[in-house]
Amino acid sequence: MSSTARRRNRRGEGARLREPLIEAAVALIDESGDVSKVSVRAITRRAGVSPTALYLHFPDRDSLVDAAVDAGFAAFNAVILEAAGGQADARRRLFAMGVAYLAFARRQPALYSVIFGSRRPKQRLVEPGRDAVDRTAAFHGLVEAVTSARGDDHDAPQVAIALWSSLHGFAMLRAAGTPVEFPSGDAFARRLLDTYF
Repeated sequence: MSSTARRRNRRGEGARLREPLIEAAVALIDESGDVSKVSVRAITRRAGVSPTALYLHFPDRDSLVDAAVDAGFAAFNAVILEAAGGQADARRRLFAMGVAYLAFARRQPALYSVIFGSRRPKQRLVEPGRDAVDRTAAFHGLVEAVTSARGDDHDAPQVAIALWSSLHGFAMLRAAGTPVEFPSGDAFARRLLDTYF
């Protein structure tokens, strides 16, 4: 793959390179679906910089991959929470969240698999000066929507786990090419709500 032509940063703008490196790593993870196949050389070639430039912003490849997985989680959370934000009715909010969840998994199956799978580096300490991504933000939004739909919060976390598990299982089975006829994401999300509410 050819490298992207990139204009050199002016003096004092070196921090602007961090985001293109993360974006390049996210794209490569999404293409390969396996973080072990994402090399420093491939990332920096995609970002249009020399391999040594990576080490100005990250101590090693795994730190950059962790930042890319964090970016994947942030994108996933944003999609789910944005879908929820436009709906006043709790049941419609749950439906919108389920559809958005399955759409993200279908649109970016490899990245989805990595952010929720075991094919990623071990959790590392958050780099100094970098905020940790809340990997549970979308789940907490789901718990709130379940609480609103049911009118109480006693069983909401367990119901949210059941909904999440069902969405995840559907997404993974569909991505794996399991030889069954899957309904549309909309139809599955609707059936799921009918089951629990």
